[in-house]
Amino acid sequence: MQEKLDLLQAENEQLRRKLMLLSGGSTMGSMTLGNLTSFGQSRISAPQATIAGLSVSYLIVDNQWRVIRMNTRMADFLNVDKNIVSRKPPLAELDGLEWAPHVLQTLLQDGAESLNEEIFEAERPNPVTGRSEYFQFKAVWSNSQGTVTVEDVTRLRTTRQFFERLVSPRIVERLLDSAEDPFLSHKRSMSVLFADLRAFTTFCENVEAPIVQTVFNEFFDICMHALEANDATLDKFVGDQVMALFGAPLPTVGHAYNAVKVAVDLQQAMQRTRARWIEQGLLPRALLELSPEILTLGVGINSGDMLLGMFGNQKANQYTVLGHHVNLAARLCSFASGNEVLASIGTVQEISRYAKENPARIAIPIKFRTKAQIEVKGIAEPVTVATLAYEQA
Repeated sequence: MQEKLDLLQAENEQLRRKLMLLSGGSTMGSMTLGNLTSFGQSRISAPQATIAGLSVSYLIVDNQWRVIRMNTRMADFLNVDKNIVSRKPPLAELDGLEWAPHVLQTLLQDGAESLNEEIFEAERPNPVTGRSEYFQFKAVWSNSQGTVTVEDVTRLRTTRQFFERLVSPRIVERLLDSAEDPFLSHKRSMSVLFADLRAFTTFCENVEAPIVQTVFNEFFDICMHALEANDATLDKFVGDQVMALFGAPLPTVGHAYNAVKVAVDLQQAMQRTRARWIEQGLLPRALLELSPEILTLGVGINSGDMLLGMFGNQKANQYTVLGHHVNLAARLCSFASGNEVLASIGTVQEISRYAKENPARIAIPIKFRTKAQIEVKGIAEPVTVATLAYEQA
C-alpha cells in the first residue's frame, strides 16, 4: 500500500514543482485555449516520498471497487461528503462527473488490464468564468487496491501554450522544470534587440499585396529561425519591426552574446534573401533607385537591468520588458543604417566579460568600433554607440 502511494507521489512531485511557477498566471485569463483532451499511458516513476500532505485529490478502492479512502480535496472535487467513505460505497456511486463520464472506473479498469499507470486529461468550463480548465487523472493498481489522483493542470497547460509561441521547445521544458515564475514582475540583467526593415512602407505602397505578403512572411520566418537557434524570446512584431528578449524567461549568462549572434544571423540571412528578391523581381529595381536601402535591416541592441514580467489586465496583457534600457535599444535601431548593427557600450562590455570567462563558447568573431554619441530622451548624458563589424553575406 505505502509503495503504491510513494509511486504516485513521485509522479506528482515534478508536476507540483512545475505548477509552483504559475502563481502569477492569473493575469493570462484572456487567452483562448483549444480542446486539449487527450488519453494515454505512462510508466510509473521511482518512489521518492509519501502521499502525506499531497496537494492533489485522491481516492483508493479495494478489490471489490469500493471506496475505502478519500481525502477532502477529492470529496470536494466530486461534490460528495468525505464521511461517505465510512460505509465503503461502490465507486460507481461517486463517479458522476458530467464533463468526464465514468472516468474513475474506466481508468481503473484499464489499469487493471494493462498493469500500468493510466493517465487521462479532461476539459471542463469553469462554472463562474466559463473559461476552459484542464484536469489530469491518474490511476494505478497495487496489492489489490486501486488509487486515482486528480490534479488541476490548467495553469501548466496555459504556460506551455503561451511560451511555445515565443521560445524554443528546449527553453519551454527548462522553464517548466524550474522554480522560476515567468509572470512575476522583477528586475533582471538582460539584453533586448530591435530589428527593422528599412523603407518597408514605401515598398508596400508600390507593389501588389500578394508580393508584400510573400516578402513579409519570409522576413518573419528568418526572424523566428534566428531567435529559436539562439535561445531568444520573441517579444512582438509591430509592422516590419521585431523585438526580441535575451535572458528571459530564464536568466542567461551570455544574453548579450546571444543577441549579437541573432543580429548577425538576421543580417546575413536578410542580405541573401534581399538579393534573391531583386533577382525574382519581388523588389523592383525602380524602387532600389528611389530608395537604395529599401528592405535592408537596421538592428539595435542594448543590455542592462530591465523590468520583466506580464503587464496589463485580464482583457489585454503581454509578457515584455520595460525601462530606459529598452527605449535605448529601440533608439539604436532607428539610428542604424541599413545592414548595420548598433550596440550600446553596456552591451559591448557585457560581451567582453562573457568572452573572457567563456572563450570556448564564442563561435563567431565579434569586433565593435565606436561610431558616435547620441542624445536619448530620459538619459542626461550622451550615449556612446558602437557598430558591429561582421562578415557580409
